[in-house]
Amino acid sequence: MVLVDGAKADDYSGPLTYFAPDKGKAPWKGLGFKNFGGKEPPVASGVRFDPKGNLYAGIVDGKPNNIPPGFDKDKDYMRMGRIYKYAPTGSKEGGSLFPTEPAAPAKIYDVHYGPINNPPRFGVDEYGRIYYPNAIEKRVAVIDNEGNPVLSFGTYGNRDSMGGLPGDLVPTKDVPLAWPSSVDATDEYIYISDRLNVRLLRLAKTFQLAGTAKIKE
Repeated sequence: MVLVDGAKADDYSGPLTYFAPDKGKAPWKGLGFKNFGGKEPPVASGVRFDPKGNLYAGIVDGKPNNIPPGFDKDKDYMRMGRIYKYAPTGSKEGGSLFPTEPAAPAKIYDVHYGPINNPPRFGVDEYGRIYYPNAIEKRVAVIDNEGNPVLSFGTYGNRDSMGGLPGDLVPTKDVPLAWPSSVDATDEYIYISDRLNVRLLRLAKTFQLAGTAKIKE
């Protein structure tokens, strides 16, 4: 535990370390990412890989940009993180995705992820789309691998709000969330852990035609 502004808070600081598999030796040797966040020690939460071997990690690396009106003095909002992406310096076939540390992140997604004193978790699907929670605003957002927004959803709702399912005592106009903490996705569903409501939500993905384009042969 550490003291933050005179109040106790969990300490999620720590370095980002990659461990390459080694069948002949244990424990595995760790490769530290010294440039991760530019802080010592970094305050981080959440690590994922995509099928191409890119590594993603969330970190608090400065004051959030584009703070919504009314949240500029919110201490928890100041602990919103960004998501870093590192391209592999090796390969799966070679036995190690990161035989050496990347010189710099391949991309930094300037999002409102967290707050990281949750700690939160984000998901990355096979297309590189990132699913992440914003617990302060009771929202979940999806961005593509370039950082472009795909969609966002969520509104405050307590355990009496069931999103239109049987037993819905307090209907809402959006997905009811109190403190979305962890988000992940499959081909068909998005899963959200709501810590304050003590429940796991499963949302079915829906698709519709947005437009067509002719392709020259």
